Amino acid sequence: MTKIPSYALYGEAAQPVWHESLHVETISNRSGAYDWSIEPHRHDSQLQILYLQQGGGQVLCDSVRLAARAPCIIHIPAQSVHGFDWQGPVEGKVITALQQPLESAAEVLSPGLLPLLRSRQLIDLPRWTAAEDPLLPLFAALEEEYLARGREHAACSTALLLALVVHIARLGESAAAEPGQLRGRRSQQIRQFREQVEIHFRSHRPVSDYADLLGMTLATLGRLCQEQLGMSPLAAINARLLLEAKRELAYSSRSIKEIAHDLGFSDEGYFSRFFRRHTRLTPSEFRSQVRQ
Repeated sequence: MTKIPSYALYGEAAQPVWHESLHVETISNRSGAYDWSIEPHRHDSQLQILYLQQGGGQVLCDSVRLAARAPCIIHIPAQSVHGFDWQGPVEGKVITALQQPLESAAEVLSPGLLPLLRSRQLIDLPRWTAAEDPLLPLFAALEEEYLARGREHAACSTALLLALVVHIARLGESAAAEPGQLRGRRSQQIRQFREQVEIHFRSHRPVSDYADLLGMTLATLGRLCQEQLGMSPLAAINARLLLEAKRELAYSSRSIKEIAHDLGFSDEGYFSRFFRRHTRLTPSEFRSQVRQ
């Protein structure tokens, strides 16, 4: 396979990370130019937030295909391989922004947003009127900031982006709410578990630590994960660790030893055994395959 291309914006050569902290355009502006089909690619340092207002199609993100239908929000984190196959003309806004400054702000002001920023999201939205839509003013303010590029542009755009992500997180919680108090509570618990995994997966904590953090027994956490995720808590933690390992091997030039250390493995051999157990490939074999 050919190497997955990396762009600053689709079809444009990647720029240094400081080149542009914010870009705002309509979805149709770029997708229409490519006959409504965007091939798989990635952005090394930038996330994307799409507000799909008309139309629909298929979204590819890290080998997962999602059906998107307006109105919805699509969030693509940095380094995720993604593409779009729209079913004809679509409309909406797409924001491309540096992920690291936004994460740094979230770490200080709202650490609970980090799991959202680091994972793909597709959130179905109500069919608001323009006057009711709480997202339109934020998208309009971001577009104005992008075009005007006034004093302290980076600080202002980061603040507006953080406000937008907070609204998206709130809408995601509403969309995920299930009927019935018990089911709603389970949905909240599994969201909290995923947040803790996002924070701690590199530290290789035992599953019992996650149960303690969530204030439940190990058995309760096990049942919750089986019911909501179809896997054990340990399998969910390992899946997140494996995803990060694949991203590092595919998209970074760091050595396998460095990647192993960053992911909390005591030595390269332990990391290689873990990776091979889950993929049937050594890290070197996996890296060679994706870079052919």
